[in-house]
Amino acid sequence: MVTREAIMTSVDELPPLWKQLPFLVFFIVAALMSITLPTLTVSDWGALAAGAVLTAAATGYAAIAARPGPGRFAGIIPSLDFLAAGALRHGTGESHSIYASLVLLPVLWFAAREGRRNVAYAAVGATVAIIVPFALGSSIDENPNELSRGLYSTLIFVLGALVVNELARRSRRNLHTARDQAAAATAELRRAAQIQRFLLPKNAAPLPGYQTAGACIPSKAVGGDFFDWYLIDGGLGFTLGDVMGKGAGAGMIAATTRAVIRSARNSADPVTALTLTQDCLATDLSQADSFATLFHARLRASDGRILFSDAGHGLTLVIRAEGTWERLASENMPVGLLPDTRWESFETRLEPGDMIVSFSDGVLDLYDGTLAAVDEIGKLAVSAGSAKDLVDSVHRLARGTSNPDDVTILAVGRDRLSQLTPLERMLA
Repeated sequence: MVTREAIMTSVDELPPLWKQLPFLVFFIVAALMSITLPTLTVSDWGALAAGAVLTAAATGYAAIAARPGPGRFAGIIPSLDFLAAGALRHGTGESHSIYASLVLLPVLWFAAREGRRNVAYAAVGATVAIIVPFALGSSIDENPNELSRGLYSTLIFVLGALVVNELARRSRRNLHTARDQAAAATAELRRAAQIQRFLLPKNAAPLPGYQTAGACIPSKAVGGDFFDWYLIDGGLGFTLGDVMGKGAGAGMIAATTRAVIRSARNSADPVTALTLTQDCLATDLSQADSFATLFHARLRASDGRILFSDAGHGLTLVIRAEGTWERLASENMPVGLLPDTRWESFETRLEPGDMIVSFSDGVLDLYDGTLAAVDEIGKLAVSAGSAKDLVDSVHRLARGTSNPDDVTILAVGRDRLSQLTPLERMLA
């Protein structure tokens, strides 16, 4: 939505040449009308030519006044316009001229500038424009009403300048306030995004015989996706979550969800983490009209056994060493959708060379956005040499496109037997 403050600022910050163009155009139109229309007249060709020269000089200076040096003296431009308007009036019939209103343009130029002194400049300029015809040879005897008419017009112009100057002052004040608020909000979002990045794992999990990698690319400064892993007794716990929505609200829910799931790290059943999350967030999520899909698993390092629970996520693949994959579909509801939801735990196993990959629906958008893209992720995972290679490939795809949704992926792979130490081989 375009506000009055934004319009005022856009006009006030226009380059001098853009401000000068209306005066140039109307001066040319006035000259052409006076020359071609039989009902109008050119009473002094010299004055008309002088006005044209002044207008050309003002326009020429406006063309270079956008630069910092000449721009300091941009007030010269409307000053020349006042003189040009006076010369135009003298050259097109003096008291019979129809172009006195052209003085309004340089009046508004001064009036829109910051500071009350510019109203005084506008008043002086308008007065000069009225006096110019007399300086060029007009007399009060020939134009008995011209001086009083001019002074009356000047008073009207000054009143208009006062109104415009006050409106501009208020608009600047409001706009400065809005800009300060926007800057503060941007800084807060930047800080929230930084904190959200801090909550993501920085390094691979120190679990011998296994690889971990993950990436989260929010579509906005703060996103609703997250991934996490942490060591548990005898293995690794890992999670991928996707909160409905984007922005700071979804990010707050995601951070809370991560914290609650971590609080259940000592429970052997992954359902416990989902139940605690439901109990903690049910009220908040219902009021926010939001929900979260989650994949939460616990890996036993000795034999690759994975006990997992899926809350409406359904975007997890087990990639086998021989080049096949299977999808761990979900039949359970997301967290926060229904208050009395219950979840189940399931089991799978990572053999040496296998990898489990969970990702958000934003990864599907890197392809065609449908579930058919799951096969593309499977092919990409099979061709990847490691969990990190897979995550890096998805990261490159996401960086090369404009993502409508958060892009998050988590991969946990088990090393092949040839990569294991003798002790790890015995355990395997």
